Amino acid sequence: MAGDVLRILIYTGKGGVGKTSVAAATALRAARMGYRTMLMSTDAAHSVSDSLEVPLSGKTTKVEENLDALEVDMLYELETRWREVQRYVTNFMMSQGMDGITSKEMAVLPGMELMSALFYVEDFYKRNAYDLVVMDTAPTGETLRLLSFPEVSEWYSERLYKMMKNMLKLARMTVGKVVDTPLPSDELLRDLEDLAARMRRVQGILTDPKVTSIRLVVNPEKMVINETKRAFTYFCLYGLTVDGLVVNRLYPEESDAYFKDKLEEQRKYMQVIKESFSPLRIMTCFQQPVELVGVKSLEKMGDMVFGDLDPTMPLSLDKPLEIFTDGEFDVVSIKLPFTMKEQVNLFKTADSLLVEVGHYRRSVILPVTLASKEPVKAEFKDDRLLVKFKEGAKG
Repeated sequence: MAGDVLRILIYTGKGGVGKTSVAAATALRAARMGYRTMLMSTDAAHSVSDSLEVPLSGKTTKVEENLDALEVDMLYELETRWREVQRYVTNFMMSQGMDGITSKEMAVLPGMELMSALFYVEDFYKRNAYDLVVMDTAPTGETLRLLSFPEVSEWYSERLYKMMKNMLKLARMTVGKVVDTPLPSDELLRDLEDLAARMRRVQGILTDPKVTSIRLVVNPEKMVINETKRAFTYFCLYGLTVDGLVVNRLYPEESDAYFKDKLEEQRKYMQVIKESFSPLRIMTCFQQPVELVGVKSLEKMGDMVFGDLDPTMPLSLDKPLEIFTDGEFDVVSIKLPFTMKEQVNLFKTADSLLVEVGHYRRSVILPVTLASKEPVKAEFKDDRLLVKFKEGAKG
């Protein structure tokens, strides 16, 4: 791995495709190559500990030389990272007549799980504690929420901060009239104020292709392939670089005649995968005769997936979002594979371009030079949406 830049590999895919095993095999292989490696699970239904056959928790556990692992635990996060928020929300709920246990459960605010996982990314990057962080994530829908969260977290944290600050201001203006309602502490307000800044830093880390790569895990099945195509599109929409695809649970060509029909179906879907995802790097892994748990099985899987390849190296530095000048136009170029023009809605605000694809929307902050211009044309070329801006034009 060139230089001292931390690498982050994020594995995701439809539930049941084997992404946990692939993530664990990648982390083990990298650690055996001498890279200081962290394997982190952000899936609420953790299975990394089962794959490694090592008990894990919300605290960092040393698995072997160069390999640490943890499973993000919301209860542990509440007691540590979110202590001030938990204390305030719990006290507030109890002041309104709610019992202690229920009030603690209510202290888990929307987005906390997502921010906790992303805070680890920022922390590892800042401390340079590892050469590689491998993230085993929830199925694609939840992973999209996780990785798109920095886009909306600034809005979320700023409003939460303003709400708390206004509550404190009102309380100070009406001293003696709200004595039964606990007030937010200065430390809590400082924590909330810092959220937006931290999420901006995380977004910069996630969208840097030299640092972060998404790797999709897929099985040669129609529904899985279709969901993986959609995931690829949405990751690109949010500026995240997908640099590789792992096709898992393939049957070897020399399988028994019993698998003849399955092999024929597999060949068909492998052709679909190659045609759909080219020129993306495609790696393969075959069905195992035994359950894929324990380091011996993971070693074999790592050999199959990567061969002589260094798993930490970026397989692509293609940027999903680019802004450039082309003749008389300024162009915003967004990679959107498997998308037709009719599926995209565009909206221009004072300083942003809103891009909507399906149920997902991204706000692209425009540079100052583009904010005053109007979009005049949108077209697709080579799987990229090109939105052209021109001075003085009316959209």
